[in-house]
Amino acid sequence: MITTAVKARTLNSTGPFRRALLTLFSACLLFILAGCAASSTTVIEEEVVTNPKPMYSYTSLLIRDLELKRELYSGVPDAGMNQRELRYAKLPRELSGHIERYLLSHNIFKNISRDGKPPDASTLLLTGKFIRLGRFKITVVVNLSDGATGQDVASFRQTLWDVMDTTDSFSDLGRGVADFIYRIQYK
Repeated sequence: MITTAVKARTLNSTGPFRRALLTLFSACLLFILAGCAASSTTVIEEEVVTNPKPMYSYTSLLIRDLELKRELYSGVPDAGMNQRELRYAKLPRELSGHIERYLLSHNIFKNISRDGKPPDASTLLLTGKFIRLGRFKITVVVNLSDGATGQDVASFRQTLWDVMDTTDSFSDLGRGVADFIYRIQYK
């Protein structure tokens, strides 16, 4: 009878250990799944400001659509593009709209346009290109040039990670570009 009591106690002593192990395993699984949630992470890889005069001296901004090569999102001719590829083709114009909207909310420039007059000495010209456009990662390089000389005054490289659907994340990308321009105003 004494040996039976000892065996029962030994079997019950592994119960708390199993419960703790199960709890630890469940917590790890939740952390892993939380990392796979439909959220995006923005990583600013590079910011360079080389302007000899203060950025706040520019009163106008001319936004050009970023260059997007078809090879980044499609491997078929124009006639064979599906709906998703047609949306990708419209993304540069959509991104320019987001950038314009966020910059207008910051009230940095007196004039912001996407198809305005040729730039002059008080105008910044925003150009750039998409480096990568995929289901899980978007990378853009944005250049700001002096309107009169065409000299680059600032550049910015940004990557948006964990993108589940590229078309839904462009608002975040536009906000990132606008925040960069806002940050460098007094450099």
